Amino acid sequence: MNDLYTAVVHDVKNQLAELALRLGKRGDAPQEMKIAMNAARRLSEMLMVHRQATDLLRINIVTVNPADFLGILAAEYRELFPEISIHIDAEQAPDCVFIDDALVRMAVGNALHNACRHAHKDIRISAFEEDGMLVLEVLDDGPGYPESMLALGGEAPAAASDSGTGLGLYLARKIAELHQLNGRHGSVELSNAPGGRFRMKLP
Repeated sequence: MNDLYTAVVHDVKNQLAELALRLGKRGDAPQEMKIAMNAARRLSEMLMVHRQATDLLRINIVTVNPADFLGILAAEYRELFPEISIHIDAEQAPDCVFIDDALVRMAVGNALHNACRHAHKDIRISAFEEDGMLVLEVLDDGPGYPESMLALGGEAPAAASDSGTGLGLYLARKIAELHQLNGRHGSVELSNAPGGRFRMKLP
């Protein structure tokens, strides 16, 4: 993918996101809004894979308030999935952390999007500190992750399907690993508890 193709994909992604926002403001096309947002998300994933494959994926560390970070994500997905209750738990989160806001937002947003599609009615997104690491968690009350996805653990892209490119978890793992501090690097964990649980740990 050369620079011209990259620019075109980026432009189409932005136009789809703008279309989704306009549909959201109209308020009468929720399904169409979801389709546009999902298409924009898939294009974002493809761009990130290209950057990672060509060693162009870099992190831009900024100061982030985890509670605000989760609040923005929750507001976005409550609008996309009004039938799902999204609860925030940031009481044990530090006041500020140093992460790449845009990349981590994309990774956790992908996990939240997946949870919204499979949850029965409730999702909890949490931020807390554990063993000196920031943990961002998405837990839903759905059927849980399939064994094939748990086995892969993001080591390689999952098989594409009608619901996604199969790149979301793979990219989340790469994004987490780019966050390094004092010899430690980030990671991603999947489990069923019994619903799907996604955890991103960042130093």
